[in-house]
Amino acid sequence: MNDKLVLAIGTCPPGACNKINTIGSWITWVAAWAAGVAFVISGAILCWAYFSGHGSSRAMKALGGACAGSILISAASALTNALIN
Repeated sequence: MNDKLVLAIGTCPPGACNKINTIGSWITWVAAWAAGVAFVISGAILCWAYFSGHGSSRAMKALGGACAGSILISAASALTNALIN
């Protein structure tokens, strides 16, 4: 594994890059899980709005937020991987 972390602050201490990679992968995993839960919840809100006859603007806002969050997570993950590796 590469023990050099190329950031604006310089290089990481010896042995710390593995820990940084582990923490980063855990944060990415939790964020991706949260985005998946957000999609399920927005789908449930959309279903509830459809069957109850209410407007679906709240559900569409929730779905749009879940999509934007997923895009943000993907971009941050790619940027972090590019900086670390």
